[in-house]
Amino acid sequence: MTPPLPKVIVSAPNWLGDAVMSLPLLGTLSATPGVRLSVMAPSYTARVFLGVEGIDELLVYSSEGMLRGMRQRARMIRRLDASAAVILPPSFSSAVPPFLARVACRVGFGADGRRSLLTTSIRPSGLREEHLSQSYLRLGEVALRHLGIESSGNVSALRLEVFDNERASLVEKLEAMKAPDSGYCLVVPGATYGSAKLWPEPFCREAVRRLARSFPVVLAGAPSEKGVCARIASGIEGAFDMSGETTLGELFALIEGADVLVSNDSGASHVAGSLGIPAVVIFGSTSPRWTCPLGSHIAVAREPVLCSPCFLRECPTHLECFQRISPEKVVEHVVLAAKKGSISA
Repeated sequence: MTPPLPKVIVSAPNWLGDAVMSLPLLGTLSATPGVRLSVMAPSYTARVFLGVEGIDELLVYSSEGMLRGMRQRARMIRRLDASAAVILPPSFSSAVPPFLARVACRVGFGADGRRSLLTTSIRPSGLREEHLSQSYLRLGEVALRHLGIESSGNVSALRLEVFDNERASLVEKLEAMKAPDSGYCLVVPGATYGSAKLWPEPFCREAVRRLARSFPVVLAGAPSEKGVCARIASGIEGAFDMSGETTLGELFALIEGADVLVSNDSGASHVAGSLGIPAVVIFGSTSPRWTCPLGSHIAVAREPVLCSPCFLRECPTHLECFQRISPEKVVEHVVLAAKKGSISA
């Protein structure tokens, strides 16, 4: 009788961009013979993994109630009977469910006082000096070694899926506001982490004003970003505000339909990288060495200053890192993308 395949469960990140950066790890695990791959994700980032070829099982949990949520996840893992758990979020709470489920191999970053909950940990110091996707891959390699399985060495990122029903519902919404459903520049001016990741609103408005002279500009963002998007688009002919109007899947479709994306270091830029859409990514307080979107059509707009990268949520001074990135520079990147159909980093 053939023994069952060892099951590896990956605890997915809570941030959209980090979730997309886990796709190379998932691609490597799914390409490794003798492994059954499961992903456990919160309801928000679970959409990243929906329908992705190579993932054998997707477990979705609610983020409501920390203690109840940890018990819920522990039960899910226990029922799965996983041989190894790769825990990508660095929080203490994310390491508790695999521990309670008594998974034999529990691998994660040794952060937030949780090393006692892990069987093997990677020191967090210096992690920001390598790309986050590489750190995730190292965690996966540790788990495979524990299982006595040789990694295939095939580091090929799985690709996000966009579904036809999401494309269709997006087109209806674009038509309702008389916006184009293709051939546009998509601008996503927000970032969930904090204001230190936000290119100044006046700069963004000036860039949109200049871009709208050449082709349509669509703005997108979360419902909480409707105010800033409305102010940026206000009075600019050829600018259309879709902020707060899309589901996450429809946002994927909106990015897929763009000729080029302009955004801060945020989840939208990583989605563009996965879908092969050219993107201009504006970095300030964070580092492209750590979180640059993966893909061959990514341009980074960044002006190094002594205090950057600081990785702070709020800037204690005057956003010097962003003040030097002019609207003209960003527009030049976008125009180059529109002419050549690709951007070189």
